[in-house]
Amino acid sequence: MNMRTGHGVRVVFRDRDVVQDPNLRVYVVLGHIQPPDRVLCFLKYVPDSGGRWVSSGVRYRRVFWGGVESVVSSLDEVPRDYLVWDPHFNTRLTEIPSDCVLNHFLPEERLRQILHEGPADHLEQRAVSLAEALHDTLGISFDSVGVGGSIAWGAHNPNYSDVNMNIYGFENAWCLEHGYDALVSENSHLLLRSGDDWHNAKQRLLSRVTGVTMTDLQRLFQRRRALYCSDMCIGITPVLNPHESPIPYGSESYETVLSRPLCTRFRVDDARYGLFLPSIIYGESDWIPEINGRASRLMIYEGAFRGLVRDGDRLEVCGALQRIIRFSSHGSEDDHPQFQLMIGTQSGAGREYMRLL
Repeated sequence: MNMRTGHGVRVVFRDRDVVQDPNLRVYVVLGHIQPPDRVLCFLKYVPDSGGRWVSSGVRYRRVFWGGVESVVSSLDEVPRDYLVWDPHFNTRLTEIPSDCVLNHFLPEERLRQILHEGPADHLEQRAVSLAEALHDTLGISFDSVGVGGSIAWGAHNPNYSDVNMNIYGFENAWCLEHGYDALVSENSHLLLRSGDDWHNAKQRLLSRVTGVTMTDLQRLFQRRRALYCSDMCIGITPVLNPHESPIPYGSESYETVLSRPLCTRFRVDDARYGLFLPSIIYGESDWIPEINGRASRLMIYEGAFRGLVRDGDRLEVCGALQRIIRFSSHGSEDDHPQFQLMIGTQSGAGREYMRLL
């Protein structure tokens, strides 16, 4: 199922796309800030004769189970050539050269295939059912919806796999965010997942992130949105189109100021891009003596905190303090340094978090 060629296939990589290298390792594209000639991603599956997932006759073992810690623990299985020093993020990241991508599986193409050929099992049927509800109730085009995860690359098993959907575009993402109640009221097979239903997810987050309590997570997860479709929970991940990213790759660089995560309070002024990964939140921190100033931006790469911030929030944030080095059109540095806090760095895994005040 090579999705790199054919009519209408994209030549750029979007968050949550699935890519495969020549040795059949399977990666998931990470975020909307992408280099032009490489694919910033994380390893999720590796070929293994004892693996549970099967695609094109090859068995796979899953190595990513959620969170930054899982990304770090799987780095030993990433080829050294793919671990590169990224000049935008100023850290070592997994980036596959674009010309080394063997297969590029596009979630929207996979959904289009299922719609055209008909669902092959009850998981694909649920994906179709939800896509139809998004189209009929909210007016979202089928071309702006995709089915990700193991279904995207044909490795799912109806006995234990789940369904993950993507919705593409800034406007569509906010249409969905404001349209969950309408989806439920107009489609009898859909139910809204309540905050109380996230117990296992909160327990997993508590087990790997210090500094937050169950009460903190209860308040945050009251804002998390997902749907039950015929008794199966399906999360829908908002994904920006490449031209919509507010931070073009290479337009700035991040210089870590402290070797440890910094904890401070942060007032949220603009959370429009908080639905996406990375979540980009504008506002102002408390005074930070180490920089004799304040941080004006929060960037979140920890997926558990994506989409949970609102305008006007007061947060306690513990993250990497970074100087933002912006470049002019001539490549020279901006003379007015600004600072951000990043949640989801590899060096701060398990110690970076946010909570509502």
